[in-house]
Amino acid sequence: MKRYLAWWLPVACLLAGLAIGVWFGASGDGAGWVQLAPVPKSERARETLAIPDPLDRSLRWGSLLDRSDAEALSPLRDAISAAPLAVGEPEIVAFGMWWARFDPKAAVAWTSTEWRAQSRNVVGSIFRVWAHDDPEVAFQSATSIPEFHQSAAIDAVVAGWQESGKPGLVERVQSIPDITFRQRVGESLARRLVIALGTQSAMRRLETIADPVFRETMTMRVASAATEQGDPMEIADWARPYVTSGGERVSGYPRRIGTRWILRDPEAALAWLASLPPGMDRYDGVMESFRDWMRFSPNAASLWIQKRELERWSEPAFAIYARRMSREHPREALEIVSRFTDETLRQRTTKMIARRWVAKDPEAAKAWLAQADASWPTQRQGK
Repeated sequence: MKRYLAWWLPVACLLAGLAIGVWFGASGDGAGWVQLAPVPKSERARETLAIPDPLDRSLRWGSLLDRSDAEALSPLRDAISAAPLAVGEPEIVAFGMWWARFDPKAAVAWTSTEWRAQSRNVVGSIFRVWAHDDPEVAFQSATSIPEFHQSAAIDAVVAGWQESGKPGLVERVQSIPDITFRQRVGESLARRLVIALGTQSAMRRLETIADPVFRETMTMRVASAATEQGDPMEIADWARPYVTSGGERVSGYPRRIGTRWILRDPEAALAWLASLPPGMDRYDGVMESFRDWMRFSPNAASLWIQKRELERWSEPAFAIYARRMSREHPREALEIVSRFTDETLRQRTTKMIARRWVAKDPEAAKAWLAQADASWPTQRQGK
């Protein structure tokens, strides 16, 4: 018991003394007591921003902002300007969001004068908070800021408006007069709808759009966003009934879904494309999806081709591969193309490869073409 008291009593006395001192200081009746002066906001901010541990620094900075009002703006801003922070670090993002709560216009203007704040993350965070409070004004302001940060601002306004629960977001995007800009903002809206609602609910939300042209535009963009952010098979199953078979009409869904899915799971994407009914819709999806795969992962795409047997559905992919291969091995590329069953694709790809080969080695190219009896008009090879 004595040892327990020996440890507890000094601590208890210390805590009691602090409590009494705080009480007297808070009550203003501190006669006879030493009143502890509060640490100035500017000094506390500089000390917080100098903490070396990034997580500890961010947590303490957030706590400091949460306890600060608009009157602390100047010391906090000065601390940011003097802090050992780089462009767009989390503390600057948090400061921009805090500032946007009471003066978003000034916060946006600050991002063009403080080099540490010249970041898409900082600009976007300010507009996102702004849109929670006044989405229409935030939207209008986002369209007028410099182009370098405009995309981030638009994405943030769409996210903030949707999060706020205020009505009118879809209608505002639909009302944009410039078609190109409306499509750009529509992509941001589609991504946000999928994130917030999920694929099925996002599609149901689009059913409420009265304008059929805008509804179709948004449906395409939601399909793209769902492939990128959700379960590709879910949107692929949804799109299957809309894929056209035969003829020249193209729905666009195989391309929209395939070009995004193939960068996540190439085997699954190509298996889905192979399962679609033959026609220009599937042809377009296979060609453009494989083109993107070849662009971003050429080794993996080439290996897939080398392990596959040539089939009618995969001929557009083989055509992309052959055209790339022809830069170094035109003879082998033309031999692959010669096995195509799609006569139009075979002739068009042969001409493309032959034109390049003729420019590089005309004698060898003409000899092969003559032997293969390719439908390439030799009198036009130099054109």
